[in-house]
Amino acid sequence: MTRIKSFVSIFRTTCNDRGYTLLTTLVALAIFMLTLPMMTNLIKPIADLSPMYNINELEIRQLDFLISFELNRSSEIRIVNNRLHFVDSGGKIVTFEQYSDQVIRRTNQQGFEVIMFNIHGFETEKVAPNALKIQYTRQGQQFETVFTHFNINEY
Repeated sequence: MTRIKSFVSIFRTTCNDRGYTLLTTLVALAIFMLTLPMMTNLIKPIADLSPMYNINELEIRQLDFLISFELNRSSEIRIVNNRLHFVDSGGKIVTFEQYSDQVIRRTNQQGFEVIMFNIHGFETEKVAPNALKIQYTRQGQQFETVFTHFNINEY
């Protein structure tokens, strides 16, 4: 009981009705200084996601993710005229193709979604019975990705 009374009396001496005391300011400064290193660790990941983060790498990762996603959902794959067609069990066809200098994704040949910009020479080919390769050139750099699949009809 005496501890509670002593804490209350210390609290009353640090809080003043007329304003802040030096002790209150020092306690607040100490708390701020202790949390400052933790705040930099929280802010750093947010700074890495800024728009200046290499947008080209994000587009490449998105293309790889979308192709992998469609590959996992599909029951049949077709490669016709450098167009990559994924057919799912319901008959829906998702196509990845080059349109001008963009890679687009179409669903059932209706409309399209632009996946990547500034692409030259988007090529798809079958490299093994269960693998396909995608090659494209972007800003002078050549990119190549090989995707493998199992239990999908031949294309």
